[in-house]
Amino acid sequence: MSMLAEMKSYWLAEILGGSDEKFSWYRLRKKCKRSNRSAYLFWYRLAYVLHSRGNAFWRRRAKSLNERISRRYNVEIMMGAVVGEGLWIAHPSGIVVSAYAVIGKNFKIWQNCTIGIKGKSGNKKICIGDNVKLCAHSCIIGDHVEIVSGVTIGAMSFVNTSLRSPGVYVTKKNSQLIVAAA
Repeated sequence: MSMLAEMKSYWLAEILGGSDEKFSWYRLRKKCKRSNRSAYLFWYRLAYVLHSRGNAFWRRRAKSLNERISRRYNVEIMMGAVVGEGLWIAHPSGIVVSAYAVIGKNFKIWQNCTIGIKGKSGNKKICIGDNVKLCAHSCIIGDHVEIVSGVTIGAMSFVNTSLRSPGVYVTKKNSQLIVAAA
């Protein structure tokens, strides 16, 4: 698959409404002009594909583009993070995703969320499965965290351990992560 075809598949899934629709440059431009979320996803996926598939020249351009869109839209998904098709951002504001994150398909994230590492030395990886939702003001922080598919992390929750079964997870006032529903 060429780089343009890969970009089109991301844009089709994330901006134009899915693989059932036909790709249209006109509709893509129109949606990006109307919505900051769509505009961010357009530029992010352009930088993402250039960084993951390009040579050193295109990787530098992708990093520069990513830094510019991070400042403009207040969303920082670092180059190096692997993000599956179907990324959905509710409100592009205050989102940070580490370069050590590996995220599956159909990931939904709300405003003011962080996916990051502690910063200790050694191997670091945050693996997030398919169909995971990270609600507003939530954080996933750790060097080795695995979240299985089908997990919803409730608003204002803090996750620093692996979540190995699908369900809804919330943090109570005493800072313990619990399963709210399976």
